[in-house]
Parts: sequence; structure tokens; C-alpha cells
Amino acid sequence: MPSSPYNASRELTRGVFWAVLMRWAMRAIGLLSMLILARLLSPEDFGVAAMGTLLVGFLTAFAEIGISVHLIRAKDIDRVHCDTAWTMGLLQNVLISLALVALAHPASLYFNEPRVVNVIYVIALAHFIGGFHNIGPVLARRELNFALDFRLNVYRKLVIFAATVGIALYLRSYWALVLGHLIGGVASVILSYGMHSYRPSWALKKAPEYLRFGLSIIPLRLATTLHGMAARFLVGGAGSASSLGSFTVSSGLATIFTAEIVQPMGRGLYPNYARLAAHKERLSAVYRQVLAMVTLIVIPLGVGMSATASDMVALLLGPKWTSAPALIEYLAIGAVAYAVSHTMNNQILVATGRERSAAVLAWLRLGLTVPILLLGLNFEGVLGLAKATIVAPLVCLPVIYMETRRAVSLPLSALAGLLWRPVTAALVMYITIKALHPQNVQWAVLRLAWDIAAGAAAYTATTLVLWLASGRPQGAERIVIHQLRKRVRFLRFASIP
Repeated sequence: MPSSPYNASRELTRGVFWAVLMRWAMRAIGLLSMLILARLLSPEDFGVAAMGTLLVGFLTAFAEIGISVHLIRAKDIDRVHCDTAWTMGLLQNVLISLALVALAHPASLYFNEPRVVNVIYVIALAHFIGGFHNIGPVLARRELNFALDFRLNVYRKLVIFAATVGIALYLRSYWALVLGHLIGGVASVILSYGMHSYRPSWALKKAPEYLRFGLSIIPLRLATTLHGMAARFLVGGAGSASSLGSFTVSSGLATIFTAEIVQPMGRGLYPNYARLAAHKERLSAVYRQVLAMVTLIVIPLGVGMSATASDMVALLLGPKWTSAPALIEYLAIGAVAYAVSHTMNNQILVATGRERSAAVLAWLRLGLTVPILLLGLNFEGVLGLAKATIVAPLVCLPVIYMETRRAVSLPLSALAGLLWRPVTAALVMYITIKALHPQNVQWAVLRLAWDIAAGAAAYTATTLVLWLASGRPQGAERIVIHQLRKRVRFLRFASIP
């Protein structure tokens, strides 16, 4: 039976749905884990564990050659391609593990934390084991089977949750986070073979092809990874384990409703962008639709997190995290700016064969961001760095826009049309939350519930009024209203006896 024709809108929606659902399922598990671990462990414990994971991220940026990206993008593949991809991944992880062991002591000197040496040794073991991960799930993503990708990652996250919380209850130390990471790595390898029938074997015939692609993608990955880690590296080198732990957890909470939406979207967007790369008009239409939906959703979520930071921390983290509310207030706004800029160039340049342009852009962003973060850190410590996370992506936004326009059609008027209504409505929402905040209510959960309800009502009403006043233009609002009408009609039909 012939396969059904490729439907870009349907497949993109399905891919993004599974990718975001996976990330949110994992974040829900992670949030529950945070609720428990924040009361069992201290900011210092989180800081020690974060030091080890920072080094892993740094080394991965140097060694990662984009194996899965190339396997997904390649037009024709055979078993030799797949086996070579698995072999290259194994060798890559072995190299990273050896480098981790070699750099454990120098890292402890940079962070001024001797406990991080043994932490890095355990993480190196976890990375070595992870090298044996089956290549089958990547093949499933290539075939747009995102449901398998969802199950694999969520099951792994559940294993990590159970292991970490169980060990934390027993040890009450940072080792719960480290050993949970190790157990999760073992579980991921086992699950990858249990959930996909492909059985890889040793092969290096196509290694030159992967290495050539890696040489083109490593500069991009390196700059992107360093950009994402820069703030934590600066805090870790200038502060203590406790300050790094507070910043890490605050950043994770501040970005849970913004970056945690846009980052996983790449898993669903990339295969679809790649299929449309030769059709610029269709690609541009899909791209603008994605950007419109992202701005409509993430801007109010980030601004709302900033406005409710104090009660959010009181409810989720507890009394140990006294510095977190002030950090989250600024980190959440910075996360909005990052989310919009990330969506503008996320995957689109690589999918259209512009790896070199993407790498140059990534290094330029890194070169602009690090000095801004350093200035914030020098002027006002960790809080100043949190404020600088707002400035840095705004400074980079014009550069990102100019480069993205080479891949898709995005006039400045179209970009402004996507942004001004969500930004205005979010500002009204922020003012509403602050003006109507019930300070005399004793329980944080009730104050938070009131603020969320008032903010959601203000944002929805303002967005609708602005959309109507603008003449009901094509955009995310129209898509949302259309989907809501479909659901209402379905419910009415379903209720007829």
C-alpha cells in the first residue's frame, strides 16, 4: 500500500505536539522532584552537583558531532549509515568520559570545591554507559514517530525521579542527584533496546561523512552550548556552591514556562523544516505560524512567573531559598526574550543547509552575551547577572533577525505584528497582578491562585480586544479561536443523545 502524501501542517503539528508534551511531562516530573528535593537538600547540594554537570556540558559541546541531526537530515540511508552512527556515538562518549576524568581536578580548582572530583568521576561513568544507547529511537524520529521518543524519555525521567528521591531520603546529600543521573543513564540504554527492534553493530565505513558534517556543526553546537552555560559558569567561578545552587534552581523554575516550551520544539520542528527546505514559501508560512504561537504563549507565561515569583518560591521551594524570588523576577523576563530569539533561529538555519551562518550567528551571540553578563555580575553580583539576562537577548535580537531573513521570508512589519499584541497584553497583565495582589491573604497558594486567575483574565481580554481592534488579522489569535470553536462544536455534537 502506498504511503500517504506528506502533509506539512499536520506533521509539524504532530511533531511539535509530541516534543512539547514530552518536555512538559518530563518537567512535571522534574517539578514534583524539585518540590521534594528542595526540602530534603540544600542549595549547596544542588550547587555541587551542578558543577559536575556544567563540565559535562562543556565537553559535550566540543565533542558532539551532530550524529542524530545528520542521520535525520540525510536523504538516503542504509544499515551501514545507522551502524556507523551508533559506533561514532559510542566513540564520542568514550572520549568525553576520558576527558572528564582528566579534568576533574582542574575543575575542582576553578570552582574551589574539592567534592566535585568524585562527582565528576561518577558522571564520567554515566556518560560511558550512555554511549551504548541504541540508534533506533533516532530512526523513529526520522520517520516522524515521535510517540516512541516521548515514551523513552518520560520513562527514563520516571526512573531518575524514583532513584533520586529515594536516595535523597536516605542520604540527604548531593549524592542523590549524582547517583540518580547514573541510574538514569543505565535505564536509558536498557529502554532504547527494549522499545526499538534495531540492533546496531560496529561499523566505521561512513565515518568520514559524519566527521565532515561534524566539522560543520561543531562550531554551532559549541557556541550554543557555551551560551546556555555561560551564566552558571560565571556564577560558579565567582561564588560558592550555595550561590550556584540557588541560581541553578531559580533559573530552572524561571524558565519552566518559556524556554521549556521552545527548546523541545526543535525535536518536532527540525524534521519538518528539513522536508520543506526546498519550498521557501511554504517553509516561511509554517515558520511564521510557529513564531506567532510561541509569542502568544510564552510572553504571558514568563511575565506571569516574574510577577508571582515570591509566592511561587514560597509554595514550591520552601524557606531555604530566600534569594530565589529576586532572581526569578528578572530571570523569568530574560527567559521570555531568550525564548522569542531562540524560536526565530532554532533549527531553521541548519534545516535549510546554513550551518556556517548558524555557527557565525551563535558565536556572535556568545560574544555579545558574555560581556553583558560579566558587567551585571561585577556591578551587582548574582542579582546583577540575573538582570543582565534580560539585556543580552534584546541586544542580540536584531542580529538574529537579519540572519533569519536569509532563510525565510519575515518582513519587519510581520515580526512587529507578531509581537506587539502579546507584549502589550502581557504588560496589562503584569500591572493587573500587582494592583490586585491580595497581600492580606495568609496562604501563599491562595494568593498565587488569585494572581493567576486575575492575570489570565487580563491577558485574554486585552489580547482579544487588541485583535478585534486590529481588524481580526491572520495570526495566532485566529488559530486559537478557530480551534476553540471546533472543540465547542464537537462537545455540542457529542452531547446530543
